[in-house]
Amino acid sequence: MLEKIRGLIRLTRYRDYLAFVTITTLMGAIAAEATLSWKLILVLLANQLAVGFAFMINDVEDAEDDAINPAKLNRNPVSCAAVTPRTGYISSFIIAGLSVLTFAFLGWVPFIFGIISLLTGFFYSWKPVRLKNIFLIDMISHCFMLAGLQYLPAFYSFQTQMTNKGLFPLLFVICFSLYGELFNELRDLEHDLKAGLRHTAAILGYKVTFWLMVSIAMIGVVSGVISLFFVDLLPVWLLIFMAGLVAIFFIPPLLKINEKKSQLELQRTFQEPIEHAAAIAFGLYFLIPPVLLLLKIQ
Repeated sequence: MLEKIRGLIRLTRYRDYLAFVTITTLMGAIAAEATLSWKLILVLLANQLAVGFAFMINDVEDAEDDAINPAKLNRNPVSCAAVTPRTGYISSFIIAGLSVLTFAFLGWVPFIFGIISLLTGFFYSWKPVRLKNIFLIDMISHCFMLAGLQYLPAFYSFQTQMTNKGLFPLLFVICFSLYGELFNELRDLEHDLKAGLRHTAAILGYKVTFWLMVSIAMIGVVSGVISLFFVDLLPVWLLIFMAGLVAIFFIPPLLKINEKKSQLELQRTFQEPIEHAAAIAFGLYFLIPPVLLLLKIQ
């Protein structure tokens, strides 16, 4: 029984998206000028559940392909028989149901975006459709499933229409989700080609996809700069704090910089500290004001 529970926890793959979904959700809330409230907690929970469903159903649907990939065989609990396909499907749809229920408390617009997010997560991996195996569609569906469709429910939970302050951060998170999709496709390209997948990287090849990934990242950087310095998305103190955290979190990977790693592995090594620093900083953006207010009252 304990092994089955461990297998189900592994199936959620929460470590792969917890920080990023926190960033995209809180960024949408910040752009909407939200404050700490039950709505913020609910939209964060709804988005985490929706993305959790997407990752879970992906592993269930990809179990056969992952079984022939040594790097993924033991990572995927369905491939290594730690979780049966039936249990995987049932637990995935329970998570999806909880997400739908949570989105229902946020209003019609966030609810609709939430349903679109869940449907995209399902059709992205479901073998009869498999959006992730369609040239260019894999990129479009991924950037909304793992960025835009967390940002938008959060933004529209607190605003009724899009603003300039909301538009550039949206472009920022979409670009870096596209970057993440192409990063993953390049990382798995060799085994995906053996499995017969025909996603964007498989069609364009390694070199073209790599430079496309870099170009999209640069657009994301420009959007981020506009968001931070021209539409006043974040206060200066938070930017300084976040920069300090990034510097601290960079220390361990810098100490291991001499280890033999591919270009993609190096990018991932330095991507995670940035994600963790941003998630913590954005969380403090909402937590510090009520704490200061409470201290003032006392």
